[in-house]
Amino acid sequence: MATLLAPEDFSPDEDAMTLNKAFEGWGTDEKAIIWILGHRNADQRKQIRMAYQEIYLEDLNKKLKSELSGD
Repeated sequence: MATLLAPEDFSPDEDAMTLNKAFEGWGTDEKAIIWILGHRNADQRKQIRMAYQEIYLEDLNKKLKSELSGD
């Protein structure tokens, strides 16, 4: 099984904005969500969650659940 290396020079703010853009409009851009979160380690994902909360005043985990639930 291959190990995925997370980029060291990432921007939590840019990732948060890209995720928010993936939530906009008709449907959700699941590929963008997977690309970002699948290529970040746990610490980086935590930084993205904090940046998302700061920028959009919304919990990223709850937003992901809402967008990806299929309801």
